[in-house]
Amino acid sequence: MRIGIVGVGEIGRAIVTGLCEGDDKAPELFLSPPRGASTAKELSERHESVQVCASNQDVVNRSDVVIIAVRPQDRHEALTGLRVDDGKIVVSLMGGVANDDLRRTLATAAPLVRAIPLPAIHERRSVTVTCPSHPVVDALFEPLGGVLPVADEAAFNVFSALTATLTSHYWYLATLTSWATGHGMAPEDADRYVRGLFQGVGRSLSDESRPLDRLAAAHETPNGLNHRIRTTWFDQANSDALRAALDALLADLR
Repeated sequence: MRIGIVGVGEIGRAIVTGLCEGDDKAPELFLSPPRGASTAKELSERHESVQVCASNQDVVNRSDVVIIAVRPQDRHEALTGLRVDDGKIVVSLMGGVANDDLRRTLATAAPLVRAIPLPAIHERRSVTVTCPSHPVVDALFEPLGGVLPVADEAAFNVFSALTATLTSHYWYLATLTSWATGHGMAPEDADRYVRGLFQGVGRSLSDESRPLDRLAAAHETPNGLNHRIRTTWFDQANSDALRAALDALLADLR
């Protein structure tokens, strides 16, 4: 299978790395010409099966599956005028862009599939949501951490909203590190400890026999230290504010 990627940023890099550094034979990959930082050139130099194309149209022409990974606000500049044969398969990674919108831009009858691959697919460790399910697309992402097909774009938008919480988690950890530094810990020691603390939490998520609330309870003693922070900081008002932010984002995605 020949795979093209239009827009080679962080997610494009992760897809290429996951496909090329796994146990299976790497597919042929065709990347759009670089703009700014030459991620595409770097990947082509590292992996024998990766080629940088002269134009986005060249990417489409050479590929069986075309992955659109440009920023939503850049899609008209990048995609208008592209000729996509009906026999191609198009995978859109653009958040908030419905398939009907993309079909109008591309003016094609080719199958369109939306997907949410996350950066951890470069290690083949992150499930990818797809909509609608397509055997070729699902087979593409399955080795990269699994696939979660959903039936319609309403469900897909819920998962898109969940994805938007990722950097908040990193900022939470950065705030913990900053707080510890403010109390006299060396920055490198605070950083090392917080990373180790939450890497352990991440590993515990592999235990799928217990729901997340039970995992939390297993790490918490009534009236203990964890219980105190959770009930005084992550209280009902905090929880309601998070739900409200997600509801507002979901409304925009719709």
